[in-house]
Amino acid sequence: MLEVMLYFVMYFFAGFSLKLGDDLLDELDKPQAAWVPLSFAGILFGLLMTVSEWDLVLLTSIVIGVLVSGKVNRPQFIVGFVIILGILLIVGIPIVPNWLDWWALLFILFMAAVLDEKGNDWADRERSPLVFKLFKYRFVLKIVVLGLVIPWPMFLSAAIGLWVFDIGYETTRMLLKRISREGLVSETATDV
Repeated sequence: MLEVMLYFVMYFFAGFSLKLGDDLLDELDKPQAAWVPLSFAGILFGLLMTVSEWDLVLLTSIVIGVLVSGKVNRPQFIVGFVIILGILLIVGIPIVPNWLDWWALLFILFMAAVLDEKGNDWADRERSPLVFKLFKYRFVLKIVVLGLVIPWPMFLSAAIGLWVFDIGYETTRMLLKRISREGLVSETATDV
């Protein structure tokens, strides 16, 4: 039971630290402070990717989706990728018994991740509030992972992990909004 809790805590803090690092760069203009949370996110991503083929495929799809969508635009992000690669080289990737299924799953998850990233940029709050919220909170990937549990039941823990990851991500967003309202950071953080 403790291992399961640790697993989901790692997903939570992977999302939390990734969002914190991203906001330190883009919203709060504190690039030097971003190195620590982005390094921590890299450690958690790398460790989670070694747990199972399902975590590996989920997190690989997120990494590739973010890279392809152009969101990695600062050198501070590179530290996370280097750490992920280092952990995978040292610990090793999990055994993948069926590479064809793994690649199919990666493609589906990648497409959902890219759609979330691009949809977030395209959605207009005024013209379609529901679509705006769908993309703002990245629900395409979250809905897709739940659907993928049907053909791949062993994907369930990674699918739940993504939801926990997003809770961590959104917790950072809410904390920064609260801190901003209390005047502890610049007003630009309210649009996080």
